[in-house]
Amino acid sequence: MTRYRSIPTFVSLSLIVATMNVSNAAADWKTQADARIEQIRKQDVRLQVVNARGEPVPGVRIEARQVRKAFPFGAAIGRAILGNPRLQEFFKDHFNWAVFENESKWYANERSPGRADYTTVDAMFAWCQANGIPVRGHCVFWEPEKWQTKWVQPLTGDALREAVERRLESVVPHFRGKFVHWDVNNEMLHGDFFKARLGESIWPWMFQRAHELDPEARLFVNEFNILSVDQDFKEVQTDEYVAHTRWLIDQGAPIHGVGLQGHIWTEDILSKPHVLKERLDKVATLNLPIWISEFDVADDDERSCADKLELVYRTAYSHPAVEGIVMWVVWAGNSWRGPNAGIARRDWTLNEAGKRYEALMREWSTEASGESNADGLFAFRCFHGDYEITATPREGDPLSQRVQVTPGPQAQTLTIRLP
Repeated sequence: MTRYRSIPTFVSLSLIVATMNVSNAAADWKTQADARIEQIRKQDVRLQVVNARGEPVPGVRIEARQVRKAFPFGAAIGRAILGNPRLQEFFKDHFNWAVFENESKWYANERSPGRADYTTVDAMFAWCQANGIPVRGHCVFWEPEKWQTKWVQPLTGDALREAVERRLESVVPHFRGKFVHWDVNNEMLHGDFFKARLGESIWPWMFQRAHELDPEARLFVNEFNILSVDQDFKEVQTDEYVAHTRWLIDQGAPIHGVGLQGHIWTEDILSKPHVLKERLDKVATLNLPIWISEFDVADDDERSCADKLELVYRTAYSHPAVEGIVMWVVWAGNSWRGPNAGIARRDWTLNEAGKRYEALMREWSTEASGESNADGLFAFRCFHGDYEITATPREGDPLSQRVQVTPGPQAQTLTIRLP
């Protein structure tokens, strides 16, 4: 009897120890990530309040409220954004950058040779522009054969080369001064349509020509199975991606950033949260800005989705090489991964991932208040971004001013001049 009873006791203790180890690992990665966030995403601010003569004014009530984040927290949109006020308002409330899911891809723009049509994508860009939302261009080319439009698939030799040149000379100038980024040739690790038919030199040439046509656009490589193990794969290709990008650069490709898609599938990243930072560290050896360009997760369990979203976002936001995070699925009503992806259910209620996302956005925002001291100074530490500063003197009307807090090695001094 005693031995029989000891077995479940031993199993229970093992489970407890294992759970504690996972919990400790989770706490450890989060503590370290938060310390990095405090260091790289925030800035000390000295607010100097003066009167019309430039003299310090003490005792002024100061309220500082962040109205826009500097860090890009973006999402993909499709043509559904047009004429859908609910989706438009939800997007504006949650994101500050956009990428077009399919509408600026070759198969969407040129369904028959020589007849490019940008009507839909122009309307989408106009909506983004009207709402102050920068746009990433995705993508000029998509390397795997299955994603080529039907009339392109049989092309070879000079005919294919001419089509490639025409595509570049059409789409890149069309969005010059509009798209901030371009994913030039998507998923080169997982296809060779252009390389097999035109030689490997076509890959760096695509970047060179895109840069000639729009010198201001930042040109990106973009891949999946880098940040986490993708479906149908057993391990990530992080090292291969770094080597491939170095080869492109060595061949003269002007590459300004690295996209990691971030589709989360079945890899148990929650039990080994450190692997995401380790993979980001490897990509960071390229000394190029990193963007998480297509994050999504669609586990059956909503809590699991929320935990994975937080792990990816907190790890990426805490990494000094990461300059933006883009969510690929926002709403279950427009999801390539089914109803469990995104942050909003079909009826627009927030799922657990959505609640966690909103909590992170609140955590990474700043509101500060107090009074200017005897020297007219009010100091606070805040996240980078745009702030509405309201100064209320002991006598007189409040004064509001919008200011921008940017990264810097020393405290940023801002001046509020009262009438």
